[in-house]
Amino acid sequence: MKEKIYLSSDHAGYDLKNNIKNYLKKNNYEVIDLGTDNNTNSVSYADYGKKLAKNVLQNNGSYGIGVCGTGLGISFAVNRFKGIRGARITSIEDAKLAREHNNANILLFGGRQITIEQAEKMIEEFFKNKFEGGRHKNRIDSLDEK
Repeated sequence: MKEKIYLSSDHAGYDLKNNIKNYLKKNNYEVIDLGTDNNTNSVSYADYGKKLAKNVLQNNGSYGIGVCGTGLGISFAVNRFKGIRGARITSIEDAKLAREHNNANILLFGGRQITIEQAEKMIEEFFKNKFEGGRHKNRIDSLDEK
């Protein structure tokens, strides 16, 4: 089994989230779906972003993937938590650098902006790379300082 990944979305991200869930399971990741469970009832990205961040923080070494319409709202929600480094990803290069330079622990996507094929490539790129540490570690550590 590969990494444990928590998934969360609002109604606008529901379809992409479910497609990502299928992709991750097919590739032997441990997947925990935190909801929402449909795309018809309007729900808040803030609620599902907070739920995602809390689960990633409580399960050391786990990762998260959050989806809302643009990826912006859910990124605001998760990044309010100390220890969370949520990266809104729009390209393969974003995914690579989010891992190597930012040691992101949550990936965030716009369900109305990218396809499942694009998301799969970005997720693959993220997990095939490693955090470089060094000068990047000092910068990341400073994020959690008051």
